[in-house]
Amino acid sequence: MFSSQMLPAGDEWRCEGRLLKETQNTHSFSAKSIPVADAVMKIVENTLNITTQSYEPNGEENLALVDLRPIIQKISCELSPNCLASQAQGSLEQRTLKLLTLLDRFNWEAKIVIILAGFATNFAESFLIKEVYNTDNTMAKGLEILKGLGQKHTGDNWETAYKLISSLQPSGSSIPFSSIIISSVISGDRVSTELVSTIKRIEIIYNYFSSRLKQCQALEQEEKIKEKYEEFTRIFGGRQADNIEILKPLLCCGEEEVLICNSTNKEKKIKLSDLKKGTVIVLFSNIYIDTYSEEVSIIKAFYNKTITISQYYIVWLPIGYKKEEHRTTYAKVVVGKPWYYLKYESLAEQYVVLENYSRKEWGFNGKPMPMVLNNGQVIHHDAFSLIHMWGHLAVPFGMYNETDLWRKHGHNLGIQFILSYLHDDFTILGNDQTPQYVCVFGGKRPHKSKDARVANNSTLADDEWFGNLAGMLMAAALPANIKLKMAYLWANREEADLAMTIKTKVKTIINGTQYEESMRYVQVEQANAKLFWSRTESIALQLSMQKKYGTLDVNIEALLENTRSILQFNQLNTAWVAIGRLGTTDMIFHDAEKFFNCLEHIKGDIRKWKTELNAGAGNFIKVLRGRLVGYKYETKEIEKHCFKHVVYGDAMQKEGMHCVFCNKPMKMVVHYECCDCE
Repeated sequence: MFSSQMLPAGDEWRCEGRLLKETQNTHSFSAKSIPVADAVMKIVENTLNITTQSYEPNGEENLALVDLRPIIQKISCELSPNCLASQAQGSLEQRTLKLLTLLDRFNWEAKIVIILAGFATNFAESFLIKEVYNTDNTMAKGLEILKGLGQKHTGDNWETAYKLISSLQPSGSSIPFSSIIISSVISGDRVSTELVSTIKRIEIIYNYFSSRLKQCQALEQEEKIKEKYEEFTRIFGGRQADNIEILKPLLCCGEEEVLICNSTNKEKKIKLSDLKKGTVIVLFSNIYIDTYSEEVSIIKAFYNKTITISQYYIVWLPIGYKKEEHRTTYAKVVVGKPWYYLKYESLAEQYVVLENYSRKEWGFNGKPMPMVLNNGQVIHHDAFSLIHMWGHLAVPFGMYNETDLWRKHGHNLGIQFILSYLHDDFTILGNDQTPQYVCVFGGKRPHKSKDARVANNSTLADDEWFGNLAGMLMAAALPANIKLKMAYLWANREEADLAMTIKTKVKTIINGTQYEESMRYVQVEQANAKLFWSRTESIALQLSMQKKYGTLDVNIEALLENTRSILQFNQLNTAWVAIGRLGTTDMIFHDAEKFFNCLEHIKGDIRKWKTELNAGAGNFIKVLRGRLVGYKYETKEIEKHCFKHVVYGDAMQKEGMHCVFCNKPMKMVVHYECCDCE
């Protein structure tokens, strides 16, 4: 409610409190709007020559205008020169209040529109008479005399009127005053003193209420944000009728809205209504999703591996973008991705609340965050850790966490699980019955001289040494009648270069030889190598936490030790080997130099090795493990280490993390880090 105490100090406001209170009293809070306000305003703009674009109302608008014409005519009469002349003794405020009283049943927007329409009617009539009057038209002269339009003073007044019309504020706050003043000017009244004084007062009132309006709009926006926040809390916190009940407020669109996917050369389209049932992954991120190449690679690899197993859709929702700035960026980042997205024109900039909500409630930081919906319920607010760690084992999605998956699958996990996302050859079993094995090696050996290209194996360059290791391993595997795939897993740029030369040497050993049918060397791509290391860290970290809290299943302790050893040897920059049979938990991790020495002895007495294989029923890993007993290695302590790890998804909610090497609590920066990290 308006109070005079809300007004600024000053003589100009000595009676404004009363005036504004009276103005407010002319208004009913049950006042109605007019459905054709926009159409009337366009006609007014045509009439006042504010726009040259002609507007023709449609049939529905014409019908509505029929009902408005009586009140527009009444206001027009009140603003006519004769009526104003009869009220000359009345103040401008009184005349304004009379106008508003006549319009008490209309809301403020409708009042302004109708007053402008009445004013435009008089203005056009006076203008047209003036134009015809100057042609000595007797009809125009007679109408001027009968209506008393005061042609004797209109010369300068029309110029003044045009200036005033151009200065009308779009907000309409001064329209009632200004309409009366301009009508008086047109009629030839000498109101210059009152005009200057009133315009000054109007300007003060306008500035004050503009400020108040901004405050009200800010409060209104606050309330809308609060309501939207509460809506998100409701839809994310419980089961809804279907996925649409969650997707509509998220995407700010209707069920018939079209979503597009450009993952292939052929554009695919679906409607929002097609996502009503089943599983939908809503992928949140900032607009620059391509800067998170590792996360994008994980999600794309996950989709490619699982879409044939479980039917679901991914919908991308960028948060925090500026629609006027990011059109070009948006067009680029949606290409070649497996997810659906809204047309740019359909995006709504209403995601500031969602951004605040996701940051506060879920720890969203701009990185890709997949939220999983299933039949109207959010079952995972951030499933990235599930996707990253479990791949195809995570689908179909359900109400479970990673502890549940460890309990369900842990006893069946071996080298195939560790090498997920690395290469399809390491995870997909062939159709034949031949046992399939994978051997990966990595790291480097400490050389005794900088120029290591000498005859002794202990001082061979790494590429030759690993090439020899692969050759001897193939010689040992051949009599076991197995298939063997090998790869060098590099962890830095120097090792990436080494991987290329190892590939050349191993392929030279294989091509055109007895190994060609059953042995293969696989080149690991850079993105997949990065995924391997981050995922191995995640596996070791989660299992270390389970062991610390006494929840680690005894059947998966070997998996913890193997992943921890891989990370430890990598920290020490020491050569290592891991070999196992796909589809089983049979796996060996070993120091690469000890492993090399063991293979040398096997090569020196291949007949004895074949005998051992026959006795072991061809179980290559079992027989090899027996040979390695004599080549034990001691785990070296890491004097200084730096274990950094980004914890994805719901795993961020865990209470503290402990280093997989020293078991000390890690500090949380952007990622978790331990001890000697700089």
